[in-house]
Amino acid sequence: MPEGVLLTDDDRALLVKVSSLLEEVVETFSILEDKKAMSCLKQAEKDVKAGRVRDYDEFLRELKEAGEI
Repeated sequence: MPEGVLLTDDDRALLVKVSSLLEEVVETFSILEDKKAMSCLKQAEKDVKAGRVRDYDEFLRELKEAGEI
């Protein structure tokens, strides 16, 4: 940064927001490059479209009944 340049509070807030967005973009690219993660996401989408889903409470109840939690 050039000498003598001052950042305002608004500038700092914008830099934090931009930094956070860049981290999200990097994470997104990481996931997109992960073949196994992408395969799992595609399978999950197929499961949802086929109705092979259950709500969270039902899932928890099944885990409790199976003694897994």
